[in-house]
Amino acid sequence: MSDNIRDAIAGEEVRVDYNSIEQTLAELWRIEKTEGEAVTRAALWNVVAHASSSEHHTSASEILGRASIAVPQRTIVIRTNPEGPPEMAAWISANCHLLGAGKQVCSEEISIVAGGDRVERVPPLVHALLIPDMPVAFWWVGDLPHENEAYVRSLLGPADRLIVDSVHFDSPEDLGLVQRTGERTSTPPADLNWVRLDEWRAAAASVFDPPSMRGRLKTLREIRIIANVTDIAYFGESVEALYLASWLVAQAGMGVDDSGNIPDLSCTFEFRPADTRGILRVDLEMDGSSAAIERHPERCVLTTNVDGQLNVPEALLRTSRKKVDELIVRELKQPESDRLLMKVLPSAIRIARRRSAA
Repeated sequence: MSDNIRDAIAGEEVRVDYNSIEQTLAELWRIEKTEGEAVTRAALWNVVAHASSSEHHTSASEILGRASIAVPQRTIVIRTNPEGPPEMAAWISANCHLLGAGKQVCSEEISIVAGGDRVERVPPLVHALLIPDMPVAFWWVGDLPHENEAYVRSLLGPADRLIVDSVHFDSPEDLGLVQRTGERTSTPPADLNWVRLDEWRAAAASVFDPPSMRGRLKTLREIRIIANVTDIAYFGESVEALYLASWLVAQAGMGVDDSGNIPDLSCTFEFRPADTRGILRVDLEMDGSSAAIERHPERCVLTTNVDGQLNVPEALLRTSRKKVDELIVRELKQPESDRLLMKVLPSAIRIARRRSAA
């Protein structure tokens, strides 16, 4: 076995000429096949991750390496810096996992670093490296640059899914770009911050399951959400709470006007500085009834309290914060677009803009 293939299958990065990445990959796998090693090359998705810092680049590579166990993929991790010196460099490696009997399944990883005017070469290079006839997911790591929408669109051309994590967004206009992507292109968006709300939405829905409560949602008069944040001044820290409030408003059959106000309903937020982020409690006031949903600080479960009756929803007996690779795998295994996210986004954006202007 050649040193290059040994290093690549071991997960080490091998530097290559960016003009011959595909050729080098083919040669490496040809050598491996000739030497008879029990290695299978596998991919179900093209997954492209875009980062703007070395920290995010490293993190994305590690996260997608873990995700490739559940969803084999050709991984392409990009790091760009338009303000940096003009450069273009590339590396290849493999994410390999043992299946037993000495057999390994390997997914390819390509890393590209570009700076200065070489950044303009990234979109066509990435598009050329995609495995044909295979779905493409594009994960934008960190803040989404709404200020450079044309560049984002140029990369998303062949994408079947845009994955973002709005906890890193620095402006409501980033949410606006996600909304426009979903409405004006063929690339449906997914937000990991929205997926994290699954258990909260399930717990809130359980409040209105009893026959005596089924009509109360339409009389919702007040929403109050308390959440921990690690940076109280950073916009992305508030998005999870904004999403939950917007979903509750939609479920109640209400709307948010262009000014970000909700007729006949009070919606307030309390953000508390802490070492970890996450929603702590949701209070709901309806005509003739009240409810609270909160996370138990020690047992890591969500509880509901409806008019003094405490309950732990059966489906939520044990809950925990999901890891990013688990969230990404979930999105890759869910081929259809998230219509509920697209329904909630406009309201969340309007509320966010009102709060930013206050």
